[in-house]
Amino acid sequence: MKLKISFFNPGIFKQDLRQHGWIGVIYLLCLLFVLPLQMLLILSKDDSYLHYIKDLTNYFEIGRDGQLMFLFTLPVIAGIFLFRYLQTEASVDMTHSFPVKRTVHYVSHIISGIFMLILPIVITAIFAFIITKWDAGFNKVFTFPELLNWIGITSLLTVFLFLLTVLVGMITGISVVQGILTYVVLFLPTGILLLLNANLNRILFGFSSSHSLYENSEVLSPFIRFTEIVYKPFSTVEIIVYCIFTIVFLIAGKILYERRHLERAGDAIVFPYLKPVFKYGMTFCTMVLSGAYFSSIQNGSTGWLIFGYISGSIIGYIISEIILQKSWRILKPSMAISFGGYSIIIVLIYFSLSTDVFGYEKKLPSLDNIEAVYLENGDYLYQGHYDYELRSSSDPSYIQDVRKLHEAIIQQKNQVIKKADEVYKPTTLLIYKLKNGKEIAREYEFSNKLFPIELKPVIESIEYKKAHFSLNYAAKKANVVEMYSNAPINKNLKLTDPKEIEELKKAIEKDYLAQSYEDITSPGTAWGRIDFSRSNPSPYSQENDYAGMDLKSSYKETEKWLADKNYLSRVKLLPEDVVTMEIKKDNNGFSKEESDINIETYYNELTSKKIEVTDKKLINEVLNKFSDYDEKANYYVKMRLINGNEWYVVLREKNVPAELLQALK
Repeated sequence: MKLKISFFNPGIFKQDLRQHGWIGVIYLLCLLFVLPLQMLLILSKDDSYLHYIKDLTNYFEIGRDGQLMFLFTLPVIAGIFLFRYLQTEASVDMTHSFPVKRTVHYVSHIISGIFMLILPIVITAIFAFIITKWDAGFNKVFTFPELLNWIGITSLLTVFLFLLTVLVGMITGISVVQGILTYVVLFLPTGILLLLNANLNRILFGFSSSHSLYENSEVLSPFIRFTEIVYKPFSTVEIIVYCIFTIVFLIAGKILYERRHLERAGDAIVFPYLKPVFKYGMTFCTMVLSGAYFSSIQNGSTGWLIFGYISGSIIGYIISEIILQKSWRILKPSMAISFGGYSIIIVLIYFSLSTDVFGYEKKLPSLDNIEAVYLENGDYLYQGHYDYELRSSSDPSYIQDVRKLHEAIIQQKNQVIKKADEVYKPTTLLIYKLKNGKEIAREYEFSNKLFPIELKPVIESIEYKKAHFSLNYAAKKANVVEMYSNAPINKNLKLTDPKEIEELKKAIEKDYLAQSYEDITSPGTAWGRIDFSRSNPSPYSQENDYAGMDLKSSYKETEKWLADKNYLSRVKLLPEDVVTMEIKKDNNGFSKEESDINIETYYNELTSKKIEVTDKKLINEVLNKFSDYDEKANYYVKMRLINGNEWYVVLREKNVPAELLQALK
């Protein structure tokens, strides 16, 4: 008795290999190029390759960009070409005129596609394994389980992308649209979250653009997630999720294939009930994209935000209708009703958000429900990722002070918004960790001078300072310290002695924790910079190998340590380095609203009285109080240094030595 496999046709399988086997060949050549060949190129180098190899942790690090490019193109191409016959009327009619069920067609093409995509991965892995065993350097780093992991993840993502493309192909009747929609689907979740984030940040007062929506949003896009695989391997949960989605794509594609109307070939969307989803989805995406764009270029203007919504929704709606109807003649009475209904819903949503119907802006957790709190005030958020869980505090007094600050911000909402055009308005991020496991995050931009009373106990607290002392987290393993002056003079110092590095770090920490609120928020410019780093760090290390911070005039313990070691004159501009100093007062009341004002030009334009200073004591006082920019400064200073350079800085009147004030009258 012959075994009959009703869901697979060997003839279709062979025909696919003859007609589309070139896709598998190209995929093989591409993978061989980005993995085994790159491994051979590494081996062809001199002995320095051993240093490179020891920093590798998995096969994804070799030719990573090439792997990314080919992995996210060839499976998509395979999905388009293997089911290309569905997109033209002649080929679809001919193919389905044979006595073969649709299920057999579908399964046979799927099997042939998976075969021609997985075989190149296996062959590539064999070559990589041979090279690994051949060279002792690779053999010490790459294990067989690592190779199996590469095969598994690459195969899973390949099949995932192939079946996703096939599923999209069941929905559309145009191959070009199939390719475009496939990549749209890959980026859509992350893109929508980013767009919503950008828009809600304009509408809701306190909405956190750094935490609320797109934290860890990279997991929603396979493409973005794969870019991080080198230092953030796929977890078991992620693998299971991708397997589930792959199976769902397979089953959904089969169901849609069986229900697809063959005469719909050539239509952008072949299922009538999916056309509204496409139309309103495209309208919404273009609306929020346009709103975010016009609002950003017009400094958050509400009027331009609304203009962006209106223009974007109209453009998106018209384009979607043109695509669906395949004609420029789209004007019909039903369009006005359809677009009007959409507009009413959007207006209601916007009104409910802008008027805070749900109480989002005024929500303030009670002290009894707060387990821990995280606060960031300043520019740290723009310097990279933040680990708020590590830097959170559960100290009751600190929680109470932070909550009082938050309460004051809510109560003075109008003042915060009114001062939105301040030159310097650092971001303040608040994250409450509640006892029920939930989190509440709020983010505001305001000048520190708006809430000096509420900010002072928070910023001066040991809890805040310890959480924000960067050397605690990033310089633990530092073995190199570099210091240099901010002045236009060649002064720098490099330390590699472990004992000195540890002593210096303790001195800096002592100074940092002793700072007052005024020291921290003062516009005074730091006299120097210090950087902690590791020599020869791994380019793929998950640890932060670098930490840097400014050296302020209030860091007396640090200056004392440098002076005791005879290092201070090598890193700090001292009075002996200044030949002469000139000071002018700004009597014109010039409105310095732009932070990029050219101090040198403005100094030379001043016609007020000028005095020259050579007294080293007075020069030292100025060096301890100057700023490179301060909107409240009204005294301008020109310094001539011993190396011939000139340096222009500014001073507030309260920081000008009394003798100089008297001389400038």
